[in-house]
Amino acid sequence: MSNNVKWSELNADVLQSILERLSIINYLKARSVCKNWHVVCKQISSIQDKFPWIIIFPRRRPKSSTCQVFNPQEGKLYTLRNLGNDFSTHQCIATSGSWLLMLDLRSNLYVLNVFTRERIDLPPLESHQGRLQVHRLQNNAFNFMINQSSAPARNVLNRTKAVLWVDEKTKGYLVVWSIGLSYIMYTKNGFDFWREIPTKEGPENLHGCQDIVYKDNNLYILTGLNRIRILDCSQELPRALLDNVDDDPFRDDQRRRGKIGVTVSGEVLMVKNRLKQVFNILKMNSDGTSWDEVESLGEESWITDLGVTVPGVDGSRPNSIYYRDRSLYCGDLSVQVLEMILEVDKNGHARWFIPSLREL
Repeated sequence: MSNNVKWSELNADVLQSILERLSIINYLKARSVCKNWHVVCKQISSIQDKFPWIIIFPRRRPKSSTCQVFNPQEGKLYTLRNLGNDFSTHQCIATSGSWLLMLDLRSNLYVLNVFTRERIDLPPLESHQGRLQVHRLQNNAFNFMINQSSAPARNVLNRTKAVLWVDEKTKGYLVVWSIGLSYIMYTKNGFDFWREIPTKEGPENLHGCQDIVYKDNNLYILTGLNRIRILDCSQELPRALLDNVDDDPFRDDQRRRGKIGVTVSGEVLMVKNRLKQVFNILKMNSDGTSWDEVESLGEESWITDLGVTVPGVDGSRPNSIYYRDRSLYCGDLSVQVLEMILEVDKNGHARWFIPSLREL
């Protein structure tokens, strides 16, 4: 190619074909090269990496608006800036694509896209409607009180589970947040309040929450009794489906705790032991009444931070589990071995996520 070629005048079809193959970080850089490249980028509806990345939150320090992302395929670390004042002091609770569910130092929850800097402020916690009483203290922290028992918000977070779902096109969202093991509340676009999902009474009969996963309008809850409850979230008020599973695979060893996931086809998985020790995976049987042992995930990989499996793609690891236990690991089920992908500072925090970006 001649040295006189102007890259800004590259054929639009050729340029689009190149841009669609870039990672999100490189795509964002290419989008700002020149006006012509930016116009071509607008013709690309979305960019989504099929391979899980790692988002890293460093040691909490004030007046820092950055975090880092690590692409295991490239082995490269990138710094994302201008994420908001004191961002590094905030806590990430869940992710959906490139959207993060964050809790700030004033105990306010918000949703942030780390690549576009779009932000959705969620209703204040004291707007909650249900049995839980939420009291804001003078230092902007919260006390949660239920049945005459109270706990500070920061203590509750140690046992918090949450799911976030964001529609990349419409920016519609759903946030489900469990308070400790015994209380679940949710909010969604159009709500200016939080609402309770009953855990101990009514047809849901949840009896607490160990883990939760959201996929295709269904909320999957692993209860405190190691049973599965599936709630349909397509309506304003989540309702339990009839095929909830009462079988407890841990009945002979109540000390074991599980983690759940949902496959691409909608099958429910459970891990019987801590992943860094044993990859003992169970799958709900076709009748939805009990569990079967699973020796392989086939061409799929389970990203435990998201609670779902993803299809194998070039560069990813089929039949594997992407796992977090302070540091980040990937485990091959066929050999039952965990490989550390990234070691995280003891005062830091990181989690797996799948980057995505949709052009407006």
